[in-house]
Amino acid sequence: MVQEEKIASFYYAQYRENAIHKGKNRGRNGNKSGRLDICRKQCTMLGRELNGLTHTHVKAARLEDFHRQIKNIAAVAFHKNDPVLMMKLRDQLIPTLVKAELCNMSSDRKELVTEKFLGFLRAEKPFWICTHSLDSLCADYSKFEIKEEIMGLVPERPEMEFPEALQKKRHFILHAGPTNCGKTYHALECLKQAEKGIYLGPLRLLALEVYEKMSELLPCSMVTGEESIVQPESRVISATVEMLDTSQEYDIAVIDEAQMIADPERGHSWTRAILGIRADEIHICMSEDAIPVITHLISLCHDTYEIERYHRKTELVCEEEPFSFPEDVRHGDALIVFTKKAVLDIAGRLEKEGMSVSVIYGSLPPQIRRKQVHLFTEKETGVIVSTDAIGMGLNLPVRRIVFMQTDKFDGKETRPLKPAEVKQIAGRAGRYGLYDRGYVTACSPDGLDFIREQIGTANTELTKVTLGFPHILLDMDEPMNAILQIWKSVQPEPPFEKIDITSILFLYEKAYNVKKEIDGFENKHILFRMLTCSIDIKNKDIIDLWEYYCKTYTADRFLTFPSLQMCSGMGLVKYETYYKMLDLYHQFSVRLGKNMDLPRLEKERENVQNIIMAYLSEDKKEYIRTCKECGKILPIGYRYRICQPCYFLHNRF
Repeated sequence: MVQEEKIASFYYAQYRENAIHKGKNRGRNGNKSGRLDICRKQCTMLGRELNGLTHTHVKAARLEDFHRQIKNIAAVAFHKNDPVLMMKLRDQLIPTLVKAELCNMSSDRKELVTEKFLGFLRAEKPFWICTHSLDSLCADYSKFEIKEEIMGLVPERPEMEFPEALQKKRHFILHAGPTNCGKTYHALECLKQAEKGIYLGPLRLLALEVYEKMSELLPCSMVTGEESIVQPESRVISATVEMLDTSQEYDIAVIDEAQMIADPERGHSWTRAILGIRADEIHICMSEDAIPVITHLISLCHDTYEIERYHRKTELVCEEEPFSFPEDVRHGDALIVFTKKAVLDIAGRLEKEGMSVSVIYGSLPPQIRRKQVHLFTEKETGVIVSTDAIGMGLNLPVRRIVFMQTDKFDGKETRPLKPAEVKQIAGRAGRYGLYDRGYVTACSPDGLDFIREQIGTANTELTKVTLGFPHILLDMDEPMNAILQIWKSVQPEPPFEKIDITSILFLYEKAYNVKKEIDGFENKHILFRMLTCSIDIKNKDIIDLWEYYCKTYTADRFLTFPSLQMCSGMGLVKYETYYKMLDLYHQFSVRLGKNMDLPRLEKERENVQNIIMAYLSEDKKEYIRTCKECGKILPIGYRYRICQPCYFLHNRF
């Protein structure tokens, strides 16, 4: 820390320069006659008050008020060129204020008050000391220093994080087109020729599907966040994109669904894969709207590329008349809604009409989704009711897509579907080899017009590429949340945009509250592995188990195995939560290097899958939305809990 006298001299210079600067702006009429006498009295009173504060704690707001009072006195002193006031400022008020401020600062903060800090204030925050406490400015400077260190550690250009990939002469083949056009099929045909190849997809289901297809022809392994199947001497690895090991060399790679590179939470994994994968030949499957940003990344790496464009193999027809539920339901239909409750509600109504139904929604375990799809594929069920989870990674014999809703809640607001979302879902209709054409419709004239318009609208080109958090920053000394927040605040050059860190900060807050119970909390590498677990942060039971694992992972070689008693809720919801707990047990064990009871885990997973399938096979009438007053079935999409007759009856009396 610099000497107090030097700090006081800096204060005095800042007050003087601020007074001169303000005086020029005010002109001659800035101060009225008699102000000089008033300021001398204020100076004397303020000096007495400050003398009594040098050894007591003072709130920041009061210190800032002292600064403002001195600023006003300085304005008069320098405007009137009064030597008495100037001397009192320099020799009495300001040195006393400096002492009071230093008494209210921690030793760590005091160490920040260096020549570099004073230079920072002169250059970045001139005159701020005239209205702000020294402690608050030190806090700003701490953020500034962290930002400077971050910018020094992280390469200015994202591709520079992967020097080994930059040294390779890589060639990219971009397979661009809509759903149902065969782009992934052609890429996988090339992958079959690999001596050492890898497939990277967005979903565990897709990784499993590719693993099974490849295993019919050659040795293949599978690696996802939830499980791994390792075959000796395997030629191909089928994995979720997050599992890519950039230290490995491949001759052929396939990166699927690369338009997800703009996703605020997961997109960085595609960016990392494209910039960092060490492969000679790389096939990227994507929608056409992603071509500009993908080719931009490839150009940054000075690699070569070619583009192969695909078209739908079957015609997609928008029906002329709106869909009437349930009268118009036909075998091979897929009815689309956007919440789990709506899926089960409509499934219950269809079963009430005597129809057999498969269901798909986001929180359904992957193996259950697969079994539900199998029932539909084998025609054991005639209709499928699904959320937009149907839009990716599921090859279904769907004849017609029916949009029961045309807007969705995206986590922030309820909004109309975007053209790309409509096309992704509608494109599942008319599977090649089963149907000559696919159909799409909606439940109202306005809804049908909207769907028709969105299908006819060109997709907006992607303009964002998501960047992940650089692990090199985990070696910094500052608190993890400060590093994350300041890293996020540093805006990269377009088209790059940083990931959403909301869930990471949420988990950090949870861990920080019990940090004394977490062995390794100060080790940022361990802490980051905990914070980046892929879990449902809206599920309290899952958060409680995650926190328990954070506190107890060093207690034994094994983590505590989850039990059904840890789950609140009833029925289907309870078992879905339990399945998530089993996934967390596996994920946390892998991330923290713990042993696992794999036989027990597989047995329990299979048991839970069978129970969930049994629930879904039962009569779903309990999920049908009914009026809580009279029990009458409510219209589909009805927003309220009671029907209109009951509402009017209540209001009448």
